[in-house]
Formats: sequence, structure tokens, C-alpha cells
Amino acid sequence: MDLAELEEVLAEASLLVEPDEAERLLVSRVAERLLESCRERFLKKGGVLDVSIEGSVAKDTWVRGRGEVDVFIHFSKETGRDVLESTVLNLGREVIEGMGGRSWLRYASHPYIEGEVDGVRVNIVGCFKVTHGRWMSPVDRTPFHTAFVKSKLTSELRRETRLFKGFLIGNGLYGAEIKTEGFSGYLSELLVIRHDGFVNLLRSASEWKLPVFIDLTEAVKRDEALRLFPNAPIIFTDPVDPSRNVAAAVSLTKLAELMLAAKLFIESPSLDYFKPPSRERRDLAEVDLGSRCLLGVLFRVEKPSPPDIFWGEIKHTMRGISRRLEKEGFHVYRSAAAQSGEETLMVFELSSLRLPEAELRVGPPVWTGNALDFVRKSLRRGDRISGPWVDGERLYALLRRRAQDADELLKEWIKGRQVAVSSQLLDSLRKAEILTSEKGLVERLDGREEFIMFLEEFLDGVSTPIKHFREAE
Repeated sequence: MDLAELEEVLAEASLLVEPDEAERLLVSRVAERLLESCRERFLKKGGVLDVSIEGSVAKDTWVRGRGEVDVFIHFSKETGRDVLESTVLNLGREVIEGMGGRSWLRYASHPYIEGEVDGVRVNIVGCFKVTHGRWMSPVDRTPFHTAFVKSKLTSELRRETRLFKGFLIGNGLYGAEIKTEGFSGYLSELLVIRHDGFVNLLRSASEWKLPVFIDLTEAVKRDEALRLFPNAPIIFTDPVDPSRNVAAAVSLTKLAELMLAAKLFIESPSLDYFKPPSRERRDLAEVDLGSRCLLGVLFRVEKPSPPDIFWGEIKHTMRGISRRLEKEGFHVYRSAAAQSGEETLMVFELSSLRLPEAELRVGPPVWTGNALDFVRKSLRRGDRISGPWVDGERLYALLRRRAQDADELLKEWIKGRQVAVSSQLLDSLRKAEILTSEKGLVERLDGREEFIMFLEEFLDGVSTPIKHFREAE
């Protein structure tokens, strides 16, 4: 790695991630107005003790173009959860709409109000005002997180934090929501603090071995952490609450992509890593499927659940479909999903869209009690091609499949509830269009630009960090 080249890239990247004065002024004004309005409305309600700004704006760690104001409403411990939620939802909408903005419902540990005011994303969240360690809800820790990070950050580390967040954004790794399963803002800040800078962090990440264990306070030893959080690919014990893994939302895939991105950037530093990959719209005629075997499920959900819940349903459904396809004899290479308005598209790439006519049915060992049942049933089957026969200790028979096409089988499974899908999506899936690369998948998506671009990226199949490396090379 050429140090002069690296410094040049980082200097340019800092200009990309650092908010300019106009943005700082806008975010500051929205934050002040929102805080004032929340205090005016909420502090009149019984049980509300305080109102504060938390998150990246409070810590001055937000990335240019992504300023988001988080206002927390602190309720007394005696306030019931139902009262907290209803108060935040009702007054939160009034506050945002009273400022000329628009609002919508979101969910974390409990419902909260998200909205937009003058182009700035805002959140109004309820928490309980508690002493350290006496948490009544997960978000009660947030004010302590804010205080801890502010106590550790210097102006230089704020710059380094923005660089790291920009790097995560540019590689599709930023965000702890279920759709992304990446790195939260708080985790990003802690990682930079722990490694005393962006470059040190990337050097360390490029050499991480699984499972990754990181700690700031030495409150928990590695062996104890591995016992507390089994199967977690990365563990970063929360300095505010050592019983919590700050990195719990990070999937193995996203962790591996960060490790790879760090290796690639160190090998060949480039400003591209701080920018989302370029997406050029192409004509449908240019989408070459060749011998690719794609199975698509296109469906509409008129009133989807909040994003985190909805994407949990989508991922559960995709896993269920993949398992059922594999069980039947298809080989699923990979899958992905995209959403556009009320429509959702799930795509599965298979080794083949059609199974062989013959299916090998594996029977029991000859010495088991049900061996004769297998023999009798096999001989009586109308779909028997050959057998049963003995090979080693087991019985086998060759049967003729009733259905062979992946799309027809999936329709049957969904209709007959023979595949594990989200119950909330079942009605929509029963009305879904099951399409394949051989039967009109691309043609059906004509005019749906988001889905076509998603399909092009799926076909390209290159992870975002590798796209940057390819462009840099």
C-alpha cells in the first residue's frame, strides 16, 4: 500500500462524508425545532420527565447527506408500556405534521414515529428514564450510549468515524435493520474508538479470524463472551451493558464482506469504496440469461408490515422455499429479493428448472421392521419404474415423478401449505406470479426499472466490495 496514495484517497473521501455548512445548519435548525416542539407537547403529559436528542446528530458523527435527528422522550419507570407507546405515536405524529412534515409508524423494541421534516429524517422514540443497568426496554440504553461515545470521541476520531461509516455505506454494509443485517451507527463508532482510527480498523479487520471478539472495557473475557453469545460471527460487548452484544445484528455474510472490503482497499485504495456502485440502466434486450435458471416469485402486498417485520417475513419465506426446493431435488445456488412500491420480487437461481423424470427413493435397511412395508408399497406403486432392490444394507426403488418443473411444484406447495412461508404473506403468495427465465420472467418485469436493475445486479453476482476492486483495477 502506497501511503501517499492512501492519504490522498482519504483526504478526498473526507470531503465526501463530511457535512457541509449548509447541511449542518439545516440539520441543526430541524433538531432545535423538533426538540422545542417535543418539549412543548410531551412535557405537559404526566409521566414524561425529559426530552433529549440522541444518536449521530447528538454525537456529530453523521455522514453527509444522511443527517437523522433522533428525539427521545423519557418516561418515568411507573408509566405503563401501553401508555408510553400510545403517547409517542399520537403526539409524535402531531409534532412532525405540525412542523409541516410527514410521518409513518416504525418498530424497534416497541413502536416509534419516523418522519421527514424539510428533507431531514427524524425519529421520535419513547424510553424509560432509568439508572444505569436497570433497563426496562432495549432503547433505555441509548442515552448512555450517546454519553459514552461523546466522552471518547475527539474531532479527529469524528472524522475517522465518518470515514468508516462512509466506507460501510459505499459497500452496502451500513445498517442493523433486518433487510441489511449490517453494522449499526453505534457499533461503527465503537469500532473506530477501539482501533483509534479508520485505517487501523481496516488493517485489523483484514486479519480477523472467526469468531471475532472485540472489547473496550475488559468487562468480559473471550471465553465467557463465546459462551454468552454462541454462534455469533462477531461479538463486541457493549461498554454500557457487557451482557449485550452490540454486533448481534451483523450477519456472517456482512461480516465477511467487511473483512474482504478491508483487504481489497488496503491492497488498492480507491475513492470508489466510499461511493455506492454505479448503476447503469440497460434495455431488457441486453439482459442475457444464457443458460441461467431463474425462478421468480412476483407478488403484491397492499399493506405490508413495517420494514423490519416485513423483511423478516421475506427472509423467512425465502429460506423456507429454498429448503423445500433442495428437499425435492433442486440445487439452489443463491437467492435475493427486492421491493418496489407494493410489489416484491424474490429470485432463486437453480442448477436446473426441471428435475429428471426418474426419482431415486431410498428405503430402510433390510433388517428394520418396516423393510417389508417398503417392498410391498413399492411393488404396488403405479409410478414405479424399477425395483425395489438391495444395495448394501438398504432398499431402493426408482419412481416416476408426478411433477418436474420448479414453477409448477412451487405453486402446488404454496397452495397446499407444503412449504414453510410467513403466514402473513401466505395470501399474497397464493396470488403470486411464479415465473422463470424460460417462461417470461424478464418480459414480465418490463417497465419496472427497480426490478430490472435488481435482476441485472443479481445476474452479475459480484459482491459490492469486489465491484469497487474491479473498478479500481
